Amino acid sequence: MKNIMNQKEFAEKTAYYIRNALPEELADAIVHTALLNIWADGSHMTLLLTRPWNNTTTGFRLDGWFQKYLNGNATVESVAAAIINDRRLYVIPSSGCIPDISGMEGSAVIYA
Repeated sequence: MKNIMNQKEFAEKTAYYIRNALPEELADAIVHTALLNIWADGSHMTLLLTRPWNNTTTGFRLDGWFQKYLNGNATVESVAAAIINDRRLYVIPSSGCIPDISGMEGSAVIYA
């Protein structure tokens, strides 16, 4: 019988896989998870990747991925691969998205 992880275990294992598979340009990034309460509908488990050279953070809400895992439609490995291959992980918003990006250092961009 397959052992089903809870949401925190799922998030930590996903972070572990991502940490170990980051490409060279993000090798020094800090990867961790947090239960963030910044949305109107309550808290959500979020995977965060912080670039230590400018302290910007890119985050991905894991709730949808966790539900796919529970339904048997995703594995931790497939979720980690999807995040690593998501171009948004590598892009910090630019002047095309935000009129003045001079204050972006130390900011966070979190994708739902």
